[in-house]
Amino acid sequence: MVAVLKKGLAVVAILIAFLVGTQNPQVVNVNFVIASAELPLATLMSICLALGIIIGLLVTASVLSKLKWQNHRLKKSNSKLSQAAER
Repeated sequence: MVAVLKKGLAVVAILIAFLVGTQNPQVVNVNFVIASAELPLATLMSICLALGIIIGLLVTASVLSKLKWQNHRLKKSNSKLSQAAER
């Protein structure tokens, strides 16, 4: 059930992105630090969204790995204490 819900939400997100993209065909000038480019607004929005998702995934992965490592250490410590208490 959860997988179906996730797929449905992904389809809805893609449809919304398509609708927003088709409503923003204007070309905008983007100034970088050392260069500039002219991109369609929809492309610029897509790039910003993708960068946000990537940064969010990296931060989440970092936090989760720290928590998993902490959980592993606590389980190991708990196991040692349990064995010491049984003796």
